Amino acid sequence: MTKKDYLCMGTLMLIFTILVFFRLGNTYAPESYYETSADNRDVIIDFGEYLDVSTMKIFLGNLDNRTVSVSVFNEVTGEWEIINGEAQITSVFQWNEIPIHYYTRYLGFVFLDESAVLNEFVFLGSDGNIITPVNTADYPELFDEQDMFPVTVTYLSGTMFDEIYHGRTGYEFLHGLQTYETTHPHFGKILISIGIALFGMNPFGWRVMSALFGIFIIGIMYLFAKKLFGNTFLATATTGLFTFDFMHYTLSRISTIDIFAAFFILLMYYFMYEYMVKNHSFDYSKMKLSKDYLLPLAFCGISMAFGIATKWTGVYAGLGLAVLFFWYTLTHFPGKQTIGLFGFCCIFFLLIPMLVYTLSFIPVVGYDNSGLIKRTIDGSLSMFSYHSQLVAEHYYSSPFYEWPVIWMPLLYANDAVSSTHVSAVSCMGNPAVWWPGIICSLFVLYRWVFKKEKKAGFLFIAYAAQYIPWMSIGRITFIYHYFPAILFVILMIGYTMQYLMEHFKYGKRTITVYLGIVLVVFLIFFPVISGIPVSTEWGMKLRLLKDWILVL
Repeated sequence: MTKKDYLCMGTLMLIFTILVFFRLGNTYAPESYYETSADNRDVIIDFGEYLDVSTMKIFLGNLDNRTVSVSVFNEVTGEWEIINGEAQITSVFQWNEIPIHYYTRYLGFVFLDESAVLNEFVFLGSDGNIITPVNTADYPELFDEQDMFPVTVTYLSGTMFDEIYHGRTGYEFLHGLQTYETTHPHFGKILISIGIALFGMNPFGWRVMSALFGIFIIGIMYLFAKKLFGNTFLATATTGLFTFDFMHYTLSRISTIDIFAAFFILLMYYFMYEYMVKNHSFDYSKMKLSKDYLLPLAFCGISMAFGIATKWTGVYAGLGLAVLFFWYTLTHFPGKQTIGLFGFCCIFFLLIPMLVYTLSFIPVVGYDNSGLIKRTIDGSLSMFSYHSQLVAEHYYSSPFYEWPVIWMPLLYANDAVSSTHVSAVSCMGNPAVWWPGIICSLFVLYRWVFKKEKKAGFLFIAYAAQYIPWMSIGRITFIYHYFPAILFVILMIGYTMQYLMEHFKYGKRTITVYLGIVLVVFLIFFPVISGIPVSTEWGMKLRLLKDWILVL
């Protein structure tokens, strides 16, 4: 790494920092709450006079899918009349809506679950203005943050997609509450909880750690590309492709665990590659175990530990690491030193991952509050049971063979901001990166199989380890499951660019033009991946494939 490398890497990270924090989310949200119970189910609202009440907005706390009976008081008969006996409030830490459309003075709410956590009530009149009840003093927690209600409800003001699971669980970790999201290991949600602890339970707070790891992974990508290709231009070009990939951008702006898992997966392969290129000039038959190659292995194992403790896809990565490790070690080290390495690896690839994985269960509340070891075992069995037996359908789901061609993007959020514009957040790949990546992957496979090029073999094994296991998965899957594999698709594009530079006169110029195309495509699609209000007409024009639904 030279000064120029650090400048190029830093510039890309700075650009992405500006992009990722642009409209990341509000730094505020209702946090004080009113809690109902079996003995305290009723909330009575008095507006002081008869008004045309159009809509009620509820910012729900950490308990989802609450049911409430809504009534109005008839002063003539002296009785309550139910207008909606089973109104549903579904999404946590988000503004939910209950239609009222009634001319009344009194509204009554009976929460039918054993408990409900309610952060804020807002009532809107037929003119869209906020109506303030006269008895707010009876329920101060429900009316103390009225100024936080947004003019337009979008991803900026509440949870979107799986944030209702992961962001919520980060909050529960901090408050010692029953853990809701137990289908994945917990280190990623611990990281999310750090952002919440620092900035509060608001969209910025539950997304900031994803944003930071989205920035950090750019640095790892640059270091990896420079080590692979030994060229500043190629390292910058490869990392530029990653910086302006849509999915990298989107996963860095949502409070889910995928960006954390990808970070540790890329890091573990970086250290494995470092191990494989160390000490080529040494006579291994005379060399004792040296920190020169033990340290990369140790860091690789530690990275794998945090990857597995974040998401089980880290196990897939571990299988690829095992293939690479045995392939290299058995062909470069004599038997005596191989035995020593295997013993070393038992510590860093078995014991430490087991320890980190177990420790990630410390903040979990549940599984009968058993001891840490039993909690880890019960939790892991529960995860396996969930994923192996999951039977579900989703409009935006897609099988593994559709991912490389971006057949079915995933719409994280779509909120109307006017009659013609929406705020949409789509999770998909940059076509200018993913589609050429298919050709480059095949080229790298060819170079490995027919030219015996070891660097190509390394990259394709890393890619295959993140992709092939999904081919046997029967549960519902989504396009973001392909993201760890895309890390290595981009590195394989870098490998192909290196070949072009070395074998064609205009290779560097062609690469520069290609990078410009990638950037232009990113800018064209930016509104539908960032949540910037965009016309539905523009969103429809971006449907390059028939199943793309980028706005509604």
